[in-house]
Amino acid sequence: IAAGMVILYALVFGIHEAKRIAPQGLVERMIPLGVLIYAGTGVAGLLTGINFLDYSRLGPDSVHGQEYGIFAVELGVVVTVSSTMIAIFYAFVERGR
Repeated sequence: IAAGMVILYALVFGIHEAKRIAPQGLVERMIPLGVLIYAGTGVAGLLTGINFLDYSRLGPDSVHGQEYGIFAVELGVVVTVSSTMIAIFYAFVERGR
């Protein structure tokens, strides 16, 4: 949905306007950032002595740890997938120019 907003904005107002609100350089930097958020959540679990992507110790108790961990993993996935989709769209749009 996040990538769809930028793609639809580009279809309605043009690619230059879309690149004004989501610059290509920023989009390309967000792809590995999302992977780092995802992997960092797993490594945080390892550093607290539990399994990779076991979130039970990432909060004050195991329930809050699960909530924080799931939110962090989903945030990493959203950032990576949406920015990848936008980067692919930019690549296709610029292909003929």
